[in-house]
Amino acid sequence: MQLETTLQNSKSGQEVAKNSSPPERSRRRNSARRQLSKTHKDYWKVRLEKRCYTSAGELAEVNEWSVRIQHLGKRRSFALGTSNAEAAAVKARDCYLAIYAGGWEAAEARFNPEMIVQRDDPTVGDFLREVEAKAGLKPKTFRNYSSYFRRIVADSFGMGDTDDKFAHRNGGHTAWLERVDKVRLAAVTPARIEEWRKSYIRAAQDNPLRQGSATRSSNSYLRCARSLFSKKWLKKLKVRLPEVLPFHEVVIKKSRPPKYQSSINPAKLLQAARQHLAAENPEAYKVFLLAFGAGLRKGEIDALECGHFDFEKGIVVVEPTEFHDLKTEESEAAVEVDQALAQELKRLMPVASRFYVVVDAPPRPGLNRQYYRAESVFQSLYKWLSEQGVKAPRPLHTLRKEFGSMINSRFGLFAAMTALRHSNITTTSEYYVDNKRRIAFPIAELFEAEQKQQ
Repeated sequence: MQLETTLQNSKSGQEVAKNSSPPERSRRRNSARRQLSKTHKDYWKVRLEKRCYTSAGELAEVNEWSVRIQHLGKRRSFALGTSNAEAAAVKARDCYLAIYAGGWEAAEARFNPEMIVQRDDPTVGDFLREVEAKAGLKPKTFRNYSSYFRRIVADSFGMGDTDDKFAHRNGGHTAWLERVDKVRLAAVTPARIEEWRKSYIRAAQDNPLRQGSATRSSNSYLRCARSLFSKKWLKKLKVRLPEVLPFHEVVIKKSRPPKYQSSINPAKLLQAARQHLAAENPEAYKVFLLAFGAGLRKGEIDALECGHFDFEKGIVVVEPTEFHDLKTEESEAAVEVDQALAQELKRLMPVASRFYVVVDAPPRPGLNRQYYRAESVFQSLYKWLSEQGVKAPRPLHTLRKEFGSMINSRFGLFAAMTALRHSNITTTSEYYVDNKRRIAFPIAELFEAEQKQQ
């Protein structure tokens, strides 16, 4: 998108160009500069502009006036929000006076965002900084969305396979981010997005299992990255977006969900945990009970405090804390647990009520990345679970799914959705539960009937 400007005049831009030579326009400006102070509105009246832009190959003019102001070696354009030249001149003067009296930062704070003319060719970094400032996303959510978008951009422009991406200690990662953020947003076209998807899935070769996993992963990347371009906040951004957004008409293709199929004997696993894990690693045993017996997520277990328990009522309160936010609004709830589980956990609790349930490292407030306070405890549990035959890539999440499957078998799918604190029953049925009740045609009864007839 290209921008042009024209001076304020009652004639059209072409007529001005034909009938007024550059020296004549310069003479008029110099005359106004000599005769009027910058504190006079008429000084600014001859400096009003109407910005033009090229859209779909045609030149279009913005109806409202804008002005360019220079002060202390810095120059910025301000949209004045009116097509009335007198009112625009007054606003232009006020802009200048605000800059002169309080500096650029104070003036931009006063007239921002509606009076700051949008930048015309933003980079990926420009866009992400604007979304972070204006969208109101949770910091963790924004980090996830932006990292997915940067991954797509990096892969699309040949910056994906580099050691710098993971070199956090020597500054390589920062340099990699800067390179990705310099890519023009307009260059991230829907065609590039589609090509990235094809390449990502193509890397799985002819292995159906790997292809299914790659399809689901690419869908997750696209869904999260596309969320950055939500209409809820695009209109609030100062950057001028490309005419065609990166995810325009990019369809998230339906993939077969990875249905959970249980390979766990719940009674045997619980018995092994009580007999061996409880004595050898009580902190890991608590994690096991909270995931297997209450269906809590990893982050919820990590942030759980002793004060969140009501042992008499058999309730675990899952809520935001000073150092931890929840995944969704539905995640906040009073989770009911069996009295036997409540008493087992009570026996294992630290003495001080403000202590975390899982005793390990203290919280690290302000850390700008995903981390778990009790990661060493989680890793020790993963090792024990692997020895028990739980080989899943996310073993703690497998315990949560097993919990949902047992609730489903005993109380039904809706109860499982409620216990897992999902926002819809589709997620529960497609991803989380395995039906442990046998559904088989009772052919043995027919055999018995046949024998009686003989």
